Amino acid sequence: MPSYQLRDTATRRLLARGLADYAAAEAAADRLDDELERDLAANGEGVGRIRLRLDIEKVTADSIETVGHHVLLLGVDDPDNPLPAP
Repeated sequence: MPSYQLRDTATRRLLARGLADYAAAEAAADRLDDELERDLAANGEGVGRIRLRLDIEKVTADSIETVGHHVLLLGVDDPDNPLPAP
Protein backbone atom coordinates (compact mmCIF):
# COMPACT_ATOMS: atom_id res chain seq x y z
CA MET A 1 0.00 0.00 0.00
CA PRO A 2 1.52 3.34 -1.01
CA SER A 3 1.87 6.35 1.24
CA TYR A 4 2.53 9.98 0.38
CA GLN A 5 4.93 12.63 1.59
CA LEU A 6 5.79 16.32 1.09
CA ARG A 7 9.25 17.51 0.17
CA ASP A 8 10.57 21.07 -0.21
CA THR A 9 11.63 21.19 -3.86
CA ALA A 10 14.50 23.66 -3.32
CA THR A 11 16.16 22.06 -0.28
CA ARG A 12 14.90 18.48 -0.83
CA ARG A 13 13.98 18.51 2.89
CA LEU A 14 11.20 16.08 3.82
CA LEU A 15 8.39 18.02 5.53
CA ALA A 16 5.74 15.32 6.08
CA ARG A 17 5.62 11.58 5.49
CA GLY A 18 3.38 8.59 6.04
CA LEU A 19 0.33 10.38 4.63
CA ALA A 20 -2.52 8.06 3.68
CA ASP A 21 -3.36 9.46 0.24
CA TYR A 22 -2.97 12.38 -2.14
CA ALA A 23 -5.78 14.32 -0.44
CA ALA A 24 -3.98 13.96 2.91
CA ALA A 25 -0.80 15.31 1.30
CA GLU A 26 -2.66 18.35 -0.02
CA ALA A 27 -4.26 18.90 3.41
CA ALA A 28 -0.80 18.75 5.01
CA ALA A 29 0.45 21.35 2.53
CA ASP A 30 -2.51 23.59 3.39
CA ARG A 31 -1.76 23.25 7.12
CA LEU A 32 1.88 24.10 6.48
CA ASP A 33 0.78 27.17 4.51
CA ASP A 34 -1.43 28.32 7.40
CA GLU A 35 1.35 27.76 9.96
CA LEU A 36 3.88 29.72 7.92
CA GLU A 37 1.44 32.61 7.40
CA ARG A 38 0.79 32.74 11.18
CA ASP A 39 4.51 32.65 11.95
CA LEU A 40 5.23 35.44 9.48
CA ALA A 41 2.43 37.60 10.89
CA ALA A 42 3.55 36.97 14.49
CA ASN A 43 7.04 38.16 13.55
CA GLY A 44 5.75 41.21 11.70
CA GLU A 45 6.94 39.82 8.37
CA GLY A 46 3.69 39.90 6.42
CA VAL A 47 5.02 42.32 3.81
CA GLY A 48 6.67 40.83 0.78
CA ARG A 49 6.29 37.54 -1.00
CA ILE A 50 7.73 34.14 -0.28
CA ARG A 51 7.26 31.34 -2.77
CA LEU A 52 7.76 27.72 -1.77
CA ARG A 53 7.23 24.75 -4.03
CA LEU A 54 6.52 21.38 -2.46
CA ASP A 55 6.64 18.06 -4.26
CA ILE A 56 3.95 15.53 -3.41
CA GLU A 57 5.61 12.13 -3.61
CA LYS A 58 4.06 8.67 -3.75
CA VAL A 59 6.08 6.12 -1.79
CA THR A 60 5.85 2.41 -2.54
CA ALA A 61 8.00 -0.44 -1.27
CA ASP A 62 10.69 0.11 -3.88
CA SER A 63 10.32 3.65 -5.23
CA ILE A 64 9.50 7.30 -4.64
CA GLU A 65 7.65 9.04 -7.46
CA THR A 66 6.74 12.74 -7.67
CA VAL A 67 3.02 12.82 -8.45
CA GLY A 68 2.16 16.47 -7.89
CA HIS A 69 3.25 19.88 -6.73
CA HIS A 70 1.88 22.44 -4.32
CA VAL A 71 3.07 26.03 -4.55
CA LEU A 72 2.73 28.21 -1.47
CA LEU A 73 2.64 31.97 -1.99
CA LEU A 74 3.00 33.64 1.39
CA GLY A 75 2.33 37.31 2.02
CA VAL A 76 0.41 37.90 -1.21
CA ASP A 77 -2.68 39.19 0.63
CA ASP A 78 -0.83 42.37 1.55
CA PRO A 79 -2.50 45.19 -0.45
CA ASP A 80 0.71 47.27 -0.43
CA ASN A 81 2.66 44.61 -2.31
CA PRO A 82 0.45 42.97 -4.95
CA LEU A 83 1.69 40.34 -7.37
CA PRO A 84 2.52 41.64 -10.83
CA ALA A 85 -0.10 41.06 -13.50
CA PRO A 86 0.48 37.93 -15.63
